[in-house]
Amino acid sequence: MTDKDDKNPWGKNKDKKSTKKTETPWGSNVSDIRSKTSRNSGKGGKLPNGDNIDDILRSAQDKIQSLTPSPQNKSGFIAVFFIIIAIWLFTGLYRVLPEEHAVVMTFGKWTDTKTIPGLNYHAPWPIQTIQKVNVTFERRIEVGFRGANIRGTNSTAGSTVMDIPDESLMVTGDENIIDIDFVVLWRISDAGKYLFEIRNSEKTIKKVAESAMREIIGKTEIQKALTGSRALIESQTKELMQSMLDDYNSGITINEVQLQQVNPPQPVVEAFDDVLRAQADKERLRNEADAYRNKIIPEARGRAEQLMQEAEAYKQKVINVATGDADRFVSVYNAYRQAKDVTAKRMYIETMQEIMQNSKKYIIDGNGGNGVLPYLPLEQLKNTAKK
Repeated sequence: MTDKDDKNPWGKNKDKKSTKKTETPWGSNVSDIRSKTSRNSGKGGKLPNGDNIDDILRSAQDKIQSLTPSPQNKSGFIAVFFIIIAIWLFTGLYRVLPEEHAVVMTFGKWTDTKTIPGLNYHAPWPIQTIQKVNVTFERRIEVGFRGANIRGTNSTAGSTVMDIPDESLMVTGDENIIDIDFVVLWRISDAGKYLFEIRNSEKTIKKVAESAMREIIGKTEIQKALTGSRALIESQTKELMQSMLDDYNSGITINEVQLQQVNPPQPVVEAFDDVLRAQADKERLRNEADAYRNKIIPEARGRAEQLMQEAEAYKQKVINVATGDADRFVSVYNAYRQAKDVTAKRMYIETMQEIMQNSKKYIIDGNGGNGVLPYLPLEQLKNTAKK
């Protein structure tokens, strides 16, 4: 054994008595403390507040002995132990609400997802922990602007809507610049994938939304984007976003993409407005021309059909009259061949009747004299008789 081993922790030799007073880490001498303690113990060991040091030490010793397993308190210690274990096991109970999914993590690793509402159980902490996620709440991300702007409202000078040009300015398929503000409505479909497969979900969705919208706008002409292709742009952007997020295995479902404002850049807004007004006038005139055409064409077709029907009726009339005259002539000719005198006289009478029935007739007596014209006005008498 070396001299170093013979020394005590304060560097002194164990066999030799030190002539110096040993100091404690608090700067007091051990002998002083012992003397003070002995004096205090002789006086009853009173603290400044009046408590007895011996009583305090004795009470602390009794408490420590009560917690130490001994033949007297062994059964109580076991009972307390099992109560603590039961409480610890009971902490593994949890409830899943209808709108929630519970993600179960074993030592921090995702191992299961509970999707059925009701009471469930997991191994208590620190073995397993759970994290509940609302999967029915529809979340909203604004791209191109910040504020409370929704579809159907206008951004006025007094509104709180703030434009973000870095997000809203995009290049169209015909190499024009367009300013687009839109909203993405989404929800969580798989809580486990949402928590563990992607990082910073809202930022990821915003970047995916910008990328998808720029791709769709890059294939669309500016005129179509400003006028009649809003619904098509929304549906195509939604499909492309969902495809990209599915590739990321994100557990996110895109419910809807809503275009808020689609405008040309601010410096050329007036020029574009003039173009839109001219196109509106063009469309109006085209509609008026179509309405006039739709009115005139049916009328002309109806008139043409009427004339054709009248001509067909006249044709049938003439044919029928000619056929009747021919048949009558044939019948008269056949009768004339059988009795020429009778037929000739009949034809003469019928001809005279046809000639004379529409002419004025006067009867004059050939034996009249004295310069008086014997005149019988048959037509006047006939008309008078009719009246």
